[in-house]
Amino acid sequence: MSADSSATTASSATSKATSSSQRKFIKRPDDKAMKEEVEALKKEIKKLDLTNNELNAQIQKLQIDQKVMDERNKLQAELKSLISKQSSAKNERNNINDQIKSIDAQMKKKIAEIQQQTSKNNFKNVAEIDARIDSLDKAIDAGNLKLADERRYVKEMSALRKLRKDFGSIEKTQASIDQDKEKIAELKKKLSGTHNKEVQAQFEAIQKQLDEINESNKSIISKRNKIYDQRSEIKKQKDAKYDEIRKLRSDFDAKFENFKKQMEEERQKRDEEYKAQQAERKQAKLKQRAEQELADASIPAFTEEINSIHNLLSYFDPSYVKPATNKNASTTGSNGASIPSTTKNQARVIEFPEDLVVVKKEQDDFFTGTKKKGKGGKKQGGKKNFTVAPEIVVALSDLTIPFPLKEDDVPETIKTLKETLEALQQKQEEQTKINIERAKAKIAKFKEEDFEGDEDDDDDE
Repeated sequence: MSADSSATTASSATSKATSSSQRKFIKRPDDKAMKEEVEALKKEIKKLDLTNNELNAQIQKLQIDQKVMDERNKLQAELKSLISKQSSAKNERNNINDQIKSIDAQMKKKIAEIQQQTSKNNFKNVAEIDARIDSLDKAIDAGNLKLADERRYVKEMSALRKLRKDFGSIEKTQASIDQDKEKIAELKKKLSGTHNKEVQAQFEAIQKQLDEINESNKSIISKRNKIYDQRSEIKKQKDAKYDEIRKLRSDFDAKFENFKKQMEEERQKRDEEYKAQQAERKQAKLKQRAEQELADASIPAFTEEINSIHNLLSYFDPSYVKPATNKNASTTGSNGASIPSTTKNQARVIEFPEDLVVVKKEQDDFFTGTKKKGKGGKKQGGKKNFTVAPEIVVALSDLTIPFPLKEDDVPETIKTLKETLEALQQKQEEQTKINIERAKAKIAKFKEEDFEGDEDDDDDE
């Protein structure tokens, strides 16, 4: 882990610790006290129930003689029947009175209409109008009138005939008024029949008998009524206790609801803090990765290949001297940031088990040969066996350069290595710029994708 990464982790841990220290402690409401009060109230209710049972037992002892009770119940039933009849008669009377009031109101309205029409002239009925028309007609027929008077009489006769038509509607209204008067008379006659004096007399007689029975059992009834009152008082006390229990439970439920609300608010607050920490951590990792991508891209291109070629040249040509490199050029990117020279080739520290026995294998020198032995066991001079170390073969293969099959192929291999080295060095600066531009594009893509891919990797760590 890099220093920047460690700082980020430490900052995140500090933020979490600060958030945890500021977290509000929410105490769960204790229902123990509430339950104790409820149990105490239930015990009091049980005591009231016992008292109520005692009162019921006393009521059972204060019983009136059954024959008297039967007679009393019978009289009460008859009284209820009479009350029902009286109620029906009363409703009928009210209904008749309502009808009378309604008809009377309509009749008065019709009379007012007739009075309004007759007040405009001196005629009270059709007969008077007809008499006036006949009088005018006879005067005209006599021929003694002046022309102006005759015209005036004709005009008056025309007006009287029109008035006579209006008086025809008045006669119909009058006939309707007469019918209303007859209806009212019939209803009043019917109303007088609803007053049943016999029912009232029966009611009074039965009530008198009931009063006598109650008077004879007044002492018992008084005691029973007193006990009934005590029992009603006990019921009120029980209801009050039950109300207290409901209030205690309701108050606790309200406190518990408030507790749940505060817990939910605290949970939401923790979620928001966690999201903020995750966002901060994501931004830090994005910045770290962007810096790493840019740092890796700023390393001169083909550094690994060039170093490999230098090593191969030194291997094939022991006289080859690796040229000195500009440290600043190799460790400074295009943006001036310092780049470690071993970013991609950092040395790994390997821990071996304590009981490991290291066996050192001698390696044959390059270009070494073995002489064949003669019959006498003496070594005979001969051709050297040409061998190339496996790691050299791999290095050449990575550079796509054929490895020498014999000693005579070595100069050609050296030439190819130098040509490849020169080509890579010429292209190095251009390729480095391309790598930097690619890294910047990749960084922009990180920001666009909100660093989702790395979040998944973090979950796996």
